[in-house]
Amino acid sequence: MARIIVLGSGRQGRIIANDLAGDHDVTVADVAAVNLPGVRSMQRDLSRPLELVGTLHEYDVVVGALPARLGFAAAQAAVKAKRHYVDLSYYIEDAAQLHGAAQAAGVAIVPDCGLAPGLSNLIAGRALATRKPKEIDIQVGGFAADPKKPYGYVITWSPEDLLDEYLRPARLIRDGKVVEVPALSGLEIIKIPGLGDVEAFFTDGLRTLLSEANPPVGVPRIKNMTEKTMRWSGHVKAVKPLIANGTLVKELAEKCREGADLVVFRLQVDGDVVTMVDRARDGMSAMARTTALTCAAFARWVAAGKMQFAGVVPPEKLATDHAAYQFILDTLRVCGIAFDPPYPFLRPQ
Repeated sequence: MARIIVLGSGRQGRIIANDLAGDHDVTVADVAAVNLPGVRSMQRDLSRPLELVGTLHEYDVVVGALPARLGFAAAQAAVKAKRHYVDLSYYIEDAAQLHGAAQAAGVAIVPDCGLAPGLSNLIAGRALATRKPKEIDIQVGGFAADPKKPYGYVITWSPEDLLDEYLRPARLIRDGKVVEVPALSGLEIIKIPGLGDVEAFFTDGLRTLLSEANPPVGVPRIKNMTEKTMRWSGHVKAVKPLIANGTLVKELAEKCREGADLVVFRLQVDGDVVTMVDRARDGMSAMARTTALTCAAFARWVAAGKMQFAGVVPPEKLATDHAAYQFILDTLRVCGIAFDPPYPFLRPQ
């Protein structure tokens, strides 16, 4: 049993802590007291993560479920405390800056351990490790379970962060080079089995996978890699005027708060397609399940003392470890998050 501290008790942090408490000694740190069965609570001001080094040193594994603006500093604090750090914060800083310091400390910093980036990087990384793909296309999205809901959408995370995603230029790999395209561009219709037609558009979700444009010497360079967000058809046309006049956040906050959601994951490697559809259950939204339980699965692997790498270890790097990859998919499968095929790209062709 490992001692694990979860930084942040928001929607994701609570699910992570609750899940890990089944077989570990878990503490949640937040500015407010947290009341979760089987979980310890620690009140701390997390706005200055670097002041937490002494506290983090008392634990075996640190899990970050903080707002993006605090994520990188929390990772720095974990390195200073010489503790493994598993994180789902989507911070703008480049985690690779910490690689040398984390290696010297003998710890692993595992960034972007959510749905996308996260699961998308893990499965793409496994494909890169077991074959020589020319093209990888990732499409992931959160939907209202009822497509007739306003904008076909239910808020499951910060609408301000969603607006940022809709405005930030999307980086992708085209002809072996990293290029930028406008967010919401590249609109296409995709048919999802059991759901029907949805639309997909470019967003900036490749993150650490962009390094595949410049792989180590001797490793084949991938020609094309893209990441798109999926929504019910008509979403982009409906939200573009709201983005233009600055009312998107207000409109979604007023009209998209209620209702069940679903998550759709699709990843295509050359001609092979991997899919996953998850729905809200057990009082958790599908987005919270697929994000938080993924982070918990990564943390569980690290807490078991099986991490073979030190430094910054993005999900695609961890996927090169056959045992880690299968463990994470098995753990998610127990939670009802399953892929078709069940173990994509598990073994080399």
